[in-house]
Amino acid sequence: MRVFSGAVLGFLLFAGLRFLLLKITQTNPHGPASISIQFGSIIFGILFALVAGYVASFIGGRPDFVAAWIVGALIAIAAIVWMATTVVAWHQMTVLLFMAPAAVLGGRAYAIRRRGRDTDSR
Repeated sequence: MRVFSGAVLGFLLFAGLRFLLLKITQTNPHGPASISIQFGSIIFGILFALVAGYVASFIGGRPDFVAAWIVGALIAIAAIVWMATTVVAWHQMTVLLFMAPAAVLGGRAYAIRRRGRDTDSR
């Protein structure tokens, strides 16, 4: 149950932060944007995905960071569904190519940190 909760909360954290970023910058994810908006959106999206994967693994509590894998899969599935229902745009492609793997890396970072704490306490 913890893994499920971690995955859902991690995905909602990522989706919520991305939504807020797009609203604050008044960016249309379906339309063209300047290169600076695209670059900033990608960088912040990767950071949000890293945090989401880390939080999911923290809540999930398992050393194999399966909750982060689920978050990455949910992000990728959401991007693919979004591409299938709309015209493929820069935003959906960056979510699929950069942010879904970043969520898994966030979970991996948590697993490495947890492993380091476990060996230090011995």
